[in-house]
Amino acid sequence: MDTQVESCLVASGNTYNPSLIVLRQKGYELWLEEGENGSLWFAKKGGQSFLAYSGPELLGLVALWEHLGKNWNQQKPDVLSELTDKMAE
Repeated sequence: MDTQVESCLVASGNTYNPSLIVLRQKGYELWLEEGENGSLWFAKKGGQSFLAYSGPELLGLVALWEHLGKNWNQQKPDVLSELTDKMAE
């Protein structure tokens, strides 16, 4: 990891509200519901809905959809395996 990073953003409690601000500015309807294992965060715009366990996670799902659309479930290249394999070395 690069040790010369100027700043670092971590998905934590202080990133929930900024994530929700971005989603609202993008025109998403937002709401929160109580689930069996805690709060569930929802965003909806047009015919597309998103569900996550945190504000930053919800923003990430929206970004995934906005970037890849209906082809969001791409598995090639397998970056996940590349990173986990490298970590195991």
